[in-house]
Amino acid sequence: MKQSKLKRIAIAATLGMVVMFIWGGFSHLLLFIGTGFTPMPNEDRIIATLKKSIPEQGLYFFPGKDFRKKYTPEEESVFMEKFRFGPVGMLLYRPVGGTPLSPPKLVTQLISNFLSSLTAAFIASLLLATYWKRVLAITLLGGLACISVGMIYWNWYEFPTSFFLAQCVDLLVGFFLAGLVIAKIAPQPVYINETKQ
Repeated sequence: MKQSKLKRIAIAATLGMVVMFIWGGFSHLLLFIGTGFTPMPNEDRIIATLKKSIPEQGLYFFPGKDFRKKYTPEEESVFMEKFRFGPVGMLLYRPVGGTPLSPPKLVTQLISNFLSSLTAAFIASLLLATYWKRVLAITLLGGLACISVGMIYWNWYEFPTSFFLAQCVDLLVGFFLAGLVIAKIAPQPVYINETKQ
């Protein structure tokens, strides 16, 4: 790939990153599209219990089961009964506090947006298509992320439908807006007809 094409892909990815980052801030902090969270009732009492009960950071599932371990039929039956009658859930827990919008988290978000935009710019550079078809292809990448990851969490781990739909809207709009820029700048392939006359 020629240096000029790589440069255009890099520029498209960088501008796409900026667009996605701005959209992410706008959708989460002003429109609250990308959230889908519900405040926890009895928060103070539950947090006090968690502090006493869980010393380490982790992703916890209840009723608990170590899927790497072999269980007796009786133990398996107890787990299934607990699961069947509930409650069932997951707890993402960090015992130490922090800053919600810390610089490391924002840098990580920028890196994520850049890698996403770089992927989209590279794919766009492979497409010999009209501007709007390339925008559509990039937008579909957001849909792919939603379906391949978000739907798994919604289905298997029962993330709320509102959370799942919020993530889908956030991703689709973000990739669409970035696609408007990326499809304009990313180079298109040039196919040479090698058929002998």
